[in-house]
Amino acid sequence: MFGRRSNFLFLLVYPGVFFFIRYKMKLKFLFVLLGSFVSLCGWSQTVGIDTIQIKTVDILAPRLQHLSTTEKKVQIDSILIQRYGGSDLSSLLQKTSLVNISSNGSLGALSTVGMRGASATQTSVNWNGIPVNSLTTGSADLSLINAGSFDNVQVVYGATASLYGSGTLGGAIELSNTPDWKNKSSVGLMSEISSFSNYKTKLHGKYSNKWISYSGQAFFQYGKNDFTYTDKYDFGSPTERLNHNQNRAFGTIQNLHLNINKNYVDLGVWYQVKEKNIAGLMGIGKPVSFQKQRDSSFKAFVGWKKLMGKFRVEAKSAYLSDYLKYTDRGSANNTGYKVFSEIESKRWLNDMNLRWYLSDQWSVDVNGKYNWLKGITNNYIKDITENESRLMIAAKYTPQIGTFIFTYGKEWNSEVNPPDMYSLSYLVHLVSNLIDVRGKASTHYRRPTFNERYWINAGNLKLKSEEGWNYELGLVMLSQNVLYGSLTVDLNLYRAQNDNLIVWKPVHGTVWSPVNIGKSLIQGVDIEATHLLDDMNYSIRTSLKYAYNDAYDNDKEGEKYQETLGYRPHHLIKFSSDYFRGNWNLGILSTFRSETNTWEGDKVDENVLVDMSVGYRFNTKFANVRLTGRVENLLDKSYEIVRFYPMPGRAFHFGVNIIF
Repeated sequence: MFGRRSNFLFLLVYPGVFFFIRYKMKLKFLFVLLGSFVSLCGWSQTVGIDTIQIKTVDILAPRLQHLSTTEKKVQIDSILIQRYGGSDLSSLLQKTSLVNISSNGSLGALSTVGMRGASATQTSVNWNGIPVNSLTTGSADLSLINAGSFDNVQVVYGATASLYGSGTLGGAIELSNTPDWKNKSSVGLMSEISSFSNYKTKLHGKYSNKWISYSGQAFFQYGKNDFTYTDKYDFGSPTERLNHNQNRAFGTIQNLHLNINKNYVDLGVWYQVKEKNIAGLMGIGKPVSFQKQRDSSFKAFVGWKKLMGKFRVEAKSAYLSDYLKYTDRGSANNTGYKVFSEIESKRWLNDMNLRWYLSDQWSVDVNGKYNWLKGITNNYIKDITENESRLMIAAKYTPQIGTFIFTYGKEWNSEVNPPDMYSLSYLVHLVSNLIDVRGKASTHYRRPTFNERYWINAGNLKLKSEEGWNYELGLVMLSQNVLYGSLTVDLNLYRAQNDNLIVWKPVHGTVWSPVNIGKSLIQGVDIEATHLLDDMNYSIRTSLKYAYNDAYDNDKEGEKYQETLGYRPHHLIKFSSDYFRGNWNLGILSTFRSETNTWEGDKVDENVLVDMSVGYRFNTKFANVRLTGRVENLLDKSYEIVRFYPMPGRAFHFGVNIIF
């Protein structure tokens, strides 16, 4: 069905796709015409209308939320966020979502996320709408993000580049904390103890009334991570114990929301530090390493939004500072450093959005951005400073039959020249309360990162920006009574052509360098089905998710033509079932990840993991208490996600969260 030469299926994905691909430059005229049509329709529908009925939730909705209603978006359940609240974000997403996690080991090791066959640099991670991907590497290290630090964790599949910007071919991960305008206050203490000497403690609190909403937390975690594993790359496959693998992290996240005479002001601060000993690799002999890494980051933003008649105005300014120090002594007797590397980046991001509600059904957004970017390291010839700006225009039409969205985006960068970005998408209620259909055709791009361009003896100033097109078709069966409960099904087909794909490959010896490998093609299908059985005394929620993906080199002139790209599994399966009765909840979760290729031409074996969990909550006179326990990798399987980096076996986790 998804053979590399069987493309006819995808030609059904979006009407007019051939026109879009072959004549996208001519679409500029079409979009101008569309914009004129939007204005004309808006004028004709608003003449004589003094008041437009706009819902409060729409007033508060940020631009990314307002203009992504036609996308496939999956909200991670709050129960699962609580269950894996002591783990990092990669653990939560690996267990619950159709994403591809790449991890260099246990808790605290470098972990990144890719979606739909795209790499980590093609997947955006955002905090309250602010991109937190590294300026220097282009990816987000999920080991630096605690899963339990956010009220909302949302996965947006195939996020639109003209809306999100560079690096969203795979999709986006949205992290946010939601304001509460009711009279509430609470203080809590959460603690978790786990196998391999792992400990986590978090102090958290909330306060809110009709004009202020505050949430804050401070956390500390430590892990020795000295687990045993089977080293299949050593003679006789001996059992080894990982050493020099300690991890220590601490930080705080603070969010403040104000409602002053319908002026909504948001402030946020996120600071944290991680210190990690990097363990040795699998192979001949015991694992030996003298490497260490220290990461620290500071993020802060202030935002304001207000509805003024038919216009909604929003402005946001953010400052991000990231620092990384990597050292390697080479041997136990070396008092100096074999490698000493420091790299720092600073970003000042500014965003302003104007939304015009032409009628109850039409809205137009105009968005402008200006970003100041700086990379500071002796790994570049000199400190690098870049300036970039962006303009986006979008129209949203919401008749009774569904939603239609058009976006156009253009970026300017002082060093590279990004292409124009377009998107046309829809969500149509094909059969009322039964079947929804969604579709999208859009362009995408990713500009080279600072490291890809400027790293001494490895960077490549001749790199071209990745760019291409993608389209998808989705079919949603809304909740229906079936099998003694309700069933929801979500099916999606997608295809993406990417030109000038950038990958780091070994060029000579141990030196890796980024290169453009030409064209690549990604195509696949993902399906999610959820069944809910709701009885008077209990409920059972069961979910099955499956993704097939084929991502390969499509450059007919290249040496690797039709070869699957590195670390892109063809199959992902996620199964979970949760039982709720009174104050108890029980859960089982299983994941399957198929075999992958490496960039060096080797293989990483498939793996099957099973987790079990239990939770109990009760109230006392002074506090609400939540107890959690889970067993990860119940079958105690030895496995790896990245070649030569062992992952932990069976692990036990026990947690308590006391809320006063």
